[in-house]
Amino acid sequence: MLPSTKRIFLIFGLLALVVLYGLINPSESAIFPKCPIFKFTGLQCSGCGSQRAVHHLLNFDIGAAIQSNALVVFFLPYIVIGLLFDRTTVWTPRKLVVRKTFYSTKAILVILAVILAFTVLRNVL
Repeated sequence: MLPSTKRIFLIFGLLALVVLYGLINPSESAIFPKCPIFKFTGLQCSGCGSQRAVHHLLNFDIGAAIQSNALVVFFLPYIVIGLLFDRTTVWTPRKLVVRKTFYSTKAILVILAVILAFTVLRNVL
């Protein structure tokens, strides 16, 4: 398959997922996978509620998205910007500083600590 054909399939696949998550609430449908950690332990992992959060974000219900999984809501811009940085071909000094600051090893360790703290706190509180 040609790279351009793969890219087209990828784009249409992602668009189909966005439409699916926007139209169907994962908490009301069996077609979306359930969290195996929650199923077997009763504990919520850091990803629990992320499908519902995406659904609520696509329907512009920020409050419900934060209730479903605040971590996804607050990290989504970070992830999108990171993906855009990954696709950039022109590196200005400003872009390099931003990338070095927010996507360095130290930044990733801070993010891992936040994810761990979020997981613990959501099961304790």
